[in-house]
Formats: sequence, C-alpha cells, structure tokens
Amino acid sequence: MRKETYKTGAVKLIIAGFIVRLMGFANRIFMSNLIGAEGMGLFQLTSPVYSLIILTLTSGVSISVSSMTAQERARGNEKNALRIAKTGFAFLLSLGLLISGLLVLFAKYIAVNILGDERTYLSLVLLAPCIPIVAAASSIRGYFYGSMHVTPTAISQVVEQIVRIGVIFVLAVKIAGQDLAYACALATVSAAIGEMANLLVVGCVFYKETKKPYLKSATLSRRKTAIVIAKRSIPVSINRLLTSIMGAVEAILLPARFLAGGLDYKSSIEALGRLSGMASPLIYFPTVITSALATQLVPAISQALSLKRHKLANLRISRCIKLSFLLGFACFSLFYTFGDYIGDFLYKGQDVGSILKNMSWLCILLYLQQTMMGILNGLGKQGYALFSTTVGYIVRISFVWFVVPIYGVNGYIVGSFASMLIMTTIDILYLVYQTRMFLDLREWLLKPMLPAIVIFSAGTFFLEYLKKYHYGWMLAGGLSCICGFLVASLFYLNKFPQRPIQKI
Repeated sequence: MRKETYKTGAVKLIIAGFIVRLMGFANRIFMSNLIGAEGMGLFQLTSPVYSLIILTLTSGVSISVSSMTAQERARGNEKNALRIAKTGFAFLLSLGLLISGLLVLFAKYIAVNILGDERTYLSLVLLAPCIPIVAAASSIRGYFYGSMHVTPTAISQVVEQIVRIGVIFVLAVKIAGQDLAYACALATVSAAIGEMANLLVVGCVFYKETKKPYLKSATLSRRKTAIVIAKRSIPVSINRLLTSIMGAVEAILLPARFLAGGLDYKSSIEALGRLSGMASPLIYFPTVITSALATQLVPAISQALSLKRHKLANLRISRCIKLSFLLGFACFSLFYTFGDYIGDFLYKGQDVGSILKNMSWLCILLYLQQTMMGILNGLGKQGYALFSTTVGYIVRISFVWFVVPIYGVNGYIVGSFASMLIMTTIDILYLVYQTRMFLDLREWLLKPMLPAIVIFSAGTFFLEYLKKYHYGWMLAGGLSCICGFLVASLFYLNKFPQRPIQKI
C-alpha cells in the first residue's frame, strides 16, 4: 500500500468531502422541497438518535485504531496494524448488531415518549440496519487513516452519497403526496443502502490488504489489542455520547421552548426545520475542510510523537489552527454579506436568509473547535476534550432553556456562539500550557481577519453596483471571494517559526 503524505491525504479528504457535502446539500434541498419545512423538522427529530448511537459506537474506536495504526506502521510492523483493525471491526460489528436489535425493540417508546412524535417510529426502525454496517466500516476507515492512505475511504464516501441520492430520486414518486411519517421513512431507506455501498468499497480494499505478504509477524495478541483499544476509546466515546445526547436533548427541547415562547406546535417544528435542516447545513458545509484536517491530525501527530519529532507535531498544529481561523473568518464575512440572498435563492419563501445571516457568527469558532478536537485526540488528551465539551454544552442547553422562549431562534444562536467561545478559549489555553507552544495571536487570529475584511468590503461594494441585475449578488459574491483568496494566499503561504514542543 502506497503511503500518502499528511498534506496529500488531507487534500484528498477535502475534495471527497466537498463532493459529498455538495451532493448531500443538493439532496437536502430536493428533500426540503419534497416534504416541506415540517417534514424536514420531523426528519431532524430522528437524526440525533441515529447520531447518538453511531458517534458513540464508532468515534472512539475509529480514532484509537487510527492512532495505534500510525504508531505501529511508523515502527515498521504492518501486521500489528492489521490485527488492530480486525479486532476493532469484530468488536464494533458485534456491538452494532446488539444495539440495532435494541433500537427496533424500543423504537415505539423512543418515538412516543422521548421524541414526542409517533410519526418518527417507522424512520427509527428503518435506520436500525445502518448501525452495524457503519460501526464495522469505521474500524477499517480508521486503519486507512492511520496508514496515511485515505483514497479508499474518500472513494467510499462518494460512492455512498451517489447511491443514497439515487435511491432518493427513485423513491421520489412514492414519497410525494404521502403523509410525512411515510415520506420520512422512505427517505431513511437511502441511508441504509448507501452505508452498505460504503462498507463494500472499503471492505474490498482492506481484504486485498490482508492478503499481502509482510516481513514481520504480529506481536500483539488479540486480547491485549482489544484492551488497549477499549481504554483509548472510552474517553472519546463518552465525549461523543455526551455530544450526541446534548444534540438530541437540544433537538427535543427546541420545539418545546419555541412553544413556551408562544408558537404553536406546527410553527415550532417548522422553526426547527429552518434552523437545523436548512440554515445549519450551509454553515456546516465548510467543515469538510476542518473535518479532513481533524481526521488527518490524529495519525499525523501520533506518528510524529512516536518518532520523537516534536517540532514537526508543533508545526502541524500551528498551521491547522491558522487555517481554521482563516476559514472561519472568511465564511463569516461571506454568509454575513450574502446570507439573505443565499437563503432566498435556495429556500425561496422559507425565510431562511435572516437565520443564515445571524448564524454566520458561528463560523468564526465552529471550524476551529473541530480542529481542536483533532489536535487533542492526536496528543492523547481525550479526557480534557471531554471536559471542555461538557462545559460548552452546559452553557448551550442553558441558553435553550432560559433564553430561547424569550428571543427565539436568535437566543439559540447567541447561546451556541457563547458555548463555542468558552470551549475554544479553554482548549487553546490548555494546549499552550500542555505543549509550551507560543501563543501567536498575530498569525493565528489577526492575519486571518484580513481576507474577511476584504470579502466584506468587496462584497458590499460589488453589491451596490450589481444589484440592478437579477442574480448580481452571485457575481458580487464570486468577485469578493476571489479578492479574499488572493489576500489569504499572500500570508498563508508565508511560513513562520514556532517554538518547539517541550512537554506532551
């Protein structure tokens, strides 16, 4: 297997992620026009349950397999790396089958008593087959990430999305005109079939990998490997469990707190659909970049530390923080300047533009927070990542409970920004303390603001002269992005010195 560099792997994941997000976003627009805001809100009620199970099952093991694989391959023992992946695969497949059965058994109770809407029952049942498939595939993906060979996982993600969208379009005729419960349930069928395609791709490549001859035999026993994976996975899994539980609590509480603020039930579900199902995917779309960085940072940092190359680890951390701030400020200025136009263009008549514009502030910290999770996991500080996540969600849920009934959607947005600000501050301060890195605010914070200022200024200027054209905002947006990209290139390509890591 040809090893890829850290940067090459990240670029491939970004390209694949961009294609997947773009296709998924088009699919979401198609679905929103097919089943409306209430249908999207209903669909969003079931998503946190699925995420709760999948992220808790897969995240810890996937990151552990990735980190351990990187360490073993750095030492030249590929057989140990294969044993790690196989052990994780067997563990997750067994546990996934068990949890899938429990979900089917308790689906009715979850739909009625937890989600508060019986129409979600069929969707929960149809999501159950995805669980063991996604769980088992995550161990194989962790192996490829740790091996610095991301091509199979990148291809599998694209194939999965193609299959999922194909199924949605085939079922579109049956979905249209049906009641929302049946329509959402049919839409979830595409997820199961898409995940099967994903596993088929990575599984075939992994099978060929196991048949190759290797010089060294495995020195790790299956029992010892399972114990190490479990120990490393628990903090990450708890972190993901907490994140998923809070996400589920948030999705369940939001309609209730909208109700407490004076909206009726239908309007509350529609508000949730606009916020979580329409505006949020746009804000989260650029995370394709930081997600790729976070994924590659875990094996990259683990490999560097395994080889005692602390300066290299430091350099990778610094550049990723800088890129995350750059992306955050640029997307903030873009969504703030053109949010009204984008929302009206994609979701005409749904009043998404104002929500999107207000949510643009989240971009500044959202992408950095995802990168920080990758850095902390790469450094083996999963316990601290759990602490910061807990603090952040306590703040966020507090705003949902106390502020949302008074200020509605804007109260939720302010709470999200406050929680991210607290999490990011304590994460960066801990990183500086733990590694003795230089807190370079000029490179990390001040310089990334320049492209954002250029995008906002150029966008405002071009909008004034192109507003007479029907789609003049698109041209204005494109020109302002080009200006911002040119300014960003001037300073991002400029390398800067950093103090070496002294303590891990």
